[in-house]
Amino acid sequence: MILNKTEQNIGLIISFFATILLLIYLVFPFVEIGNPNQMAIAFGAIFILVVLLFILVVRKVRKNNEHILINYLNIGTQRYILGIFMVFYGLPKLLGTFFDYQLSSMDNKMMNVSDFELAWYFYGKKKWFEVFSGIMEFIPGLLLIPKRTYYKAALILLPVTSQVFILNLFYKIGGITFPAASILLACNLYIIYSQKNKILEFFKSLKFDLSIQLNNKTKLIIKILRIVGISLIVLVLFIKLKPAIFKSNYQEKYATLIGAYTLESMNKNGITYIPSDSSTYYKDLYIEKQERWNILRMYNNKTKAFVLNLKPENDSFQLYINNGGSGDEPDIIDSTTVLAGKYKLQNEYLLIEGIQQKDTLELKYKKLSSPAPKEWFW
Repeated sequence: MILNKTEQNIGLIISFFATILLLIYLVFPFVEIGNPNQMAIAFGAIFILVVLLFILVVRKVRKNNEHILINYLNIGTQRYILGIFMVFYGLPKLLGTFFDYQLSSMDNKMMNVSDFELAWYFYGKKKWFEVFSGIMEFIPGLLLIPKRTYYKAALILLPVTSQVFILNLFYKIGGITFPAASILLACNLYIIYSQKNKILEFFKSLKFDLSIQLNNKTKLIIKILRIVGISLIVLVLFIKLKPAIFKSNYQEKYATLIGAYTLESMNKNGITYIPSDSSTYYKDLYIEKQERWNILRMYNNKTKAFVLNLKPENDSFQLYINNGGSGDEPDIIDSTTVLAGKYKLQNEYLLIEGIQQKDTLELKYKKLSSPAPKEWFW
């Protein structure tokens, strides 16, 4: 099909940036990363070269009124470049060498690792997942080259390129990978869009009329079941959305406490007290967004689930050990070790005054900050 001039111009813009991206990847191994002048000269030369190339080709083609050729060049350029990159990214995954997470991140708590380290560890944890990802990129990448299979390959690749774009968007992978993911997704979408009329015709041809003759009684039962089903959906939506839209005073108070805290200082019965390694006092508190996952760590390095009951009207609380564990297991509340008292938030500090097993405690917890996103370039 022949796309109109606006659609062709959009395609030319995508092809322009895709060509620049390909040339950058080809030149990249020969450029000294620590030399900004060399990088600027190389990338500037690539930009000027591609601009001149596109101006000359587009002017000549449009002067000869060969609109079909513009479509052909756009789709051809984009499917070859998309195919090359899918093979380039897919092959290391097939070999199990792409998601090589950093060993240094393994010694950190989850909250202390960067977005990149967390994402790479997750995707590289299961080798068969990495291999499957490689198959979904490598094989469609090859199939983009032949005319008879390129469109099917583009359809298969759409969820892949979309997922890569989303990963780079939200996990701050860094370097040139986000622009690359954006350009490759644009290529994928444009290739599919190039046959928009056939796609629309396909969806219009879909008919789901079963052509079954039903008696009045059956129709009534189906109608009632449909109403029940819709009602259940509305009810579930209401139950899930109500806490998010109409926040109670308890929810607002609890939200301010969410975070990880470590004990900085402690007074026991008015005297400074330094817990020993065998002490069962609470060293770290992990107050989660979902209360059922609340965990604390004692000085003997044992972890326990806990239940936090807040009283928003006077900022008092009760902290119970839950021997039933975190999550969806039945609660088994240990009332003998309850820590009850009042709390106050002061900047990054959580100050607690309470009583636990007849001892008066003054606790000063410091909130642990999240790490800054890690940036890198390759």
